[in-house]
Amino acid sequence: MAKGTSDPRKQFREAGFEIIEVTGLPGALVVKKGPCKVSIELGAIGEWQPSGPPTLNVRGLDCRLEDHGYQKFWLHDDQRFPIRVSDLRTLHQFDEEVRQILGIPSLYHESLGTRSARSAYDRLTGRPDQ
Repeated sequence: MAKGTSDPRKQFREAGFEIIEVTGLPGALVVKKGPCKVSIELGAIGEWQPSGPPTLNVRGLDCRLEDHGYQKFWLHDDQRFPIRVSDLRTLHQFDEEVRQILGIPSLYHESLGTRSARSAYDRLTGRPDQ
């Protein structure tokens, strides 16, 4: 789908996604496929965009990706779970499919891996000059 104001519901359904209408928020949807989901909304200029990073259901909890530099974790509230490579691939594939349907270009650094919802990695902390 080319980036624009057309409604993406049909394209998502044809690609095997489940569409969940957000009650009370016109122009907001949740798209789900397998264990992954993401909220999308109609922006001010009329283009559909994700309203946050995608989540993956881990142990019955919708978890966000957290980057600690040395390792990635699933995060739900204050619970952390080590990530499995297969889960990361699933989330990355899901994110790419959503971006393609919405007509959002995939940037180089994003195509190398999935964007984290939160980064807890700070290379400056603990350095002698800090």
